[in-house]
This record gives sequence, structure tokens and C-alpha cells, in this order.
Amino acid sequence: MDLKDSTAAELARDLDIMEDFPHNTGGLSQLDEATMAFGRENPRLADLQRAFATARYAHMRSYSTETQGYSDEAWRTAMDAAHALAGALRELGDMRIARCKRPCGWGTCNLPLDDDGECRSTLGHTGS
Repeated sequence: MDLKDSTAAELARDLDIMEDFPHNTGGLSQLDEATMAFGRENPRLADLQRAFATARYAHMRSYSTETQGYSDEAWRTAMDAAHALAGALRELGDMRIARCKRPCGWGTCNLPLDDDGECRSTLGHTGS
């Protein structure tokens, strides 16, 4: 299952358990992408998602060739932001973001649907 098809509560759990996988930049990146669309639910959630995205990116950029590793401080900041976002997502429970399942040039569109259930992507769907 694609993380973007997860419920808010499932994503909250996934954000919280990242604590057990230090410096997992790939996992954080996937969670950033999967949680982004939830930001449209309310301004507070949008702010928390942006803070997580910023902290995640700062952690990814903290890699040092001298130490051959990532900054523990940047990881802690990313985890703090992940936990804050998880708390807000948990409040949404089993809510899912409806996504476009039409085929397109890269496979399945998978962009969030508008509130009326339509995908208005200008990237080009193929087929019907």
C-alpha cells in the first residue's frame, strides 16, 4: 500500500515510530509527501506539516562528509516536528485523502482530488 493511501491515524503512527529508525531520510521523505495533502484540512495542520517538511529537509541536508553521518540535533528537531504533526493527524482518525486513480504518463496520477471529487491536474491523464 502506498503511504499516501493511509488514514491520518496510520500516518500519525508511522511518524511516531520513525523515532526507532534514526536518520532514515527516505522514510521521512515518504511521510512528508503522504502528509502534505492533509494540510488543507486546517491552518494549524498546514503549519505543522510545513514545520515537519522544513525539519525533515534540514536533517537530510545535515549530512557531513567529515563525520560520515547526519546531525543528531537535526534528527531530534525532525522527530519533534514529526511528533507534533502526528498529534494533529491523530485527531482526524480514519480520514483519508481521496486521490485520483486515473492513468497518466508516470503510472497512476495519485494527486489529491478537489473537494468535489475531481482531479484538475494539468499534467495529462491518459485513457478514460
